[in-house]
Amino acid sequence: MKYDTNKKMTKFAERTLKEFAKILFWTLKTKPLEKITINELCEKANYPRATFYNYFDDINDLLNYCWQRIASDMVVDNYDSLTPEKRPYILFERCYDYLNGYRDNIAKIMTHNTNDGRFAESLRKYIRQQIYTILVTCPPSKKYQLSYDQMSEHYANTIHMILDWSFIRKNQMDKEEAMEALRYLIGGIQ
Repeated sequence: MKYDTNKKMTKFAERTLKEFAKILFWTLKTKPLEKITINELCEKANYPRATFYNYFDDINDLLNYCWQRIASDMVVDNYDSLTPEKRPYILFERCYDYLNGYRDNIAKIMTHNTNDGRFAESLRKYIRQQIYTILVTCPPSKKYQLSYDQMSEHYANTIHMILDWSFIRKNQMDKEEAMEALRYLIGGIQ
């Protein structure tokens, strides 16, 4: 991303970034990411293309910005204060509850974007990375036969897979089914 979102934003920059994110998600409800053009987004947002390129390199860059905004909304508080055995379950539950609030929007977007398309792959990559980052920063209290990096990656992959089956795929799982699957897949390790 060309614009540094870590520094204090002007009102114009904040409004512009928010508008491009909103327009992208609105457009994703009507067509696949692969068919959305920068020109189309700029016309809908009522900004010149040059403004888009002041902030982003391409649509993928805008999509990554959208994931960052979403992640900042999905706060996982006091995660390191939880017992290591409960962390994957609490993290999963918080992620599930957050995504469940957007289930209808995700479903609308997925009617036009395939499971193996750029949108779904980008979402999967970002969710998995965020889960891994949270898990790896909170080391366990007991020794496992695997390194904690390996355990974190396993947990992240498992949580991500169940979230994927719960929200992105056509045969979605409800929370009870998802928690049962998580207990089954992770329970044998703990």
